[in-house]
Amino acid sequence: MNIIHKDCDKSLSKDRSLPLDSYLVTYVVKEELKYDIVQSSSKTEIFDHYHDNYGGQNIKSIKWTDGKVNPKLYGYQPKLEKKKK
Repeated sequence: MNIIHKDCDKSLSKDRSLPLDSYLVTYVVKEELKYDIVQSSSKTEIFDHYHDNYGGQNIKSIKWTDGKVNPKLYGYQPKLEKKKK
């Protein structure tokens, strides 16, 4: 599981440059709604993480984001080739 944005604005989930397997997690901390954008292969992994850290009753929703990027290519940086002499 990879947390892409922690305690962010809900509108960031509309970004189409996010990976396909990213989720918007809505949860409550001290009676305040918070939003995280998380990349994971399963909702179960996300639920387990937030349940362990914030309690099950504090998780409000786990929804898909509008991301369209292949997860293998998200954050990919090509290697710089060294010039041969």
